[in-house]
Amino acid sequence: MSETPVESKEVYTVESTPENVEWGVFDPEKDPVLEVSSGETVEIETVTPPRANHHETLTNAGIDDEDILEDELTVAEEVPYTGPGPHVVTGPVAIEDAEPGDVLEVQIKDIELRAPYGVNLFMPNGGELPEQFPYEEVEVVPFDFDEGVAEFASDVEIPLDPFLGIMAVSPTPSQGKTDTAPPDYFGGNLDLQQLGAGATLYLPVQAEDALFWAGDGHGMQGNGEVCLTATETSITATFEFELHKDTGRLEWPVAETDDHYIVMGLNESLDDGLEHALKQCIWFLNGQKGLSEADAYRLASLAVDFNVTQVVNGNKGIHGMIPKSIFEEDGDIDLSKLD
Repeated sequence: MSETPVESKEVYTVESTPENVEWGVFDPEKDPVLEVSSGETVEIETVTPPRANHHETLTNAGIDDEDILEDELTVAEEVPYTGPGPHVVTGPVAIEDAEPGDVLEVQIKDIELRAPYGVNLFMPNGGELPEQFPYEEVEVVPFDFDEGVAEFASDVEIPLDPFLGIMAVSPTPSQGKTDTAPPDYFGGNLDLQQLGAGATLYLPVQAEDALFWAGDGHGMQGNGEVCLTATETSITATFEFELHKDTGRLEWPVAETDDHYIVMGLNESLDDGLEHALKQCIWFLNGQKGLSEADAYRLASLAVDFNVTQVVNGNKGIHGMIPKSIFEEDGDIDLSKLD
């Protein structure tokens, strides 16, 4: 007897056309570009912010005309920069029935690079060493897709490891238009390199329909992002959204990969960011694994790696990597156990 074929899910696509992107802000008042239900899959195109003379910068660096992503040039010509943030973000995508207090689970199914190059730069008053580098320098980094590397220099190749720096739900609507640069309680410019294909991000819903944005594609990035930027590039990401109601309250983003649970701390100060991440770690271990706060504190010192996510986005980031392998039960995050 033959088996009944399983119907494949429909995948919706949000193209990076001028009407589907905004430059510099998350605007809770912007009409959604798409509405989907929980459980549905959406492919979202993102565009790296084009610099002044973007086409000339790329061709002068040896990028062929036919390899330049047309959407980047269209954004430069047709999308006004409203600021104050530097990012072009695509969205928002509305999640049907989402309400403040819900949790949006964002499964990152796939990440694809859209162009065979990225841009890395530093500028005055940006980066961790502004006194040492008080000028601007922009470098185009070609990608070799066959070898899976970025050709940083003639004798330096960096493995491609793409991810999106920005995944966000709407800030609280009363906050109004919000700068895309500082990450915060709604996600945003987290710049967390572990959030590539296969990872899952959990975001606390702040507004009706959640309103999800994506942007800030990276070909790769080191923890810290110390010069100001990663290898900034255009990416298509495929997401599956799951809406969770009647969970405990999630105050800050958390994430997971196959191997780790990830907690995050955000603050203008790295010291305070570490304190925030550590408190999130203790909260997580207490709620998810049933450890006392004292045991969670000790375990954090013995087994959790606290890394500097980035130091250049206003709110600096620390992320705590909690290995799943140390637990007898190492399953996915249980949202019913949120406190």
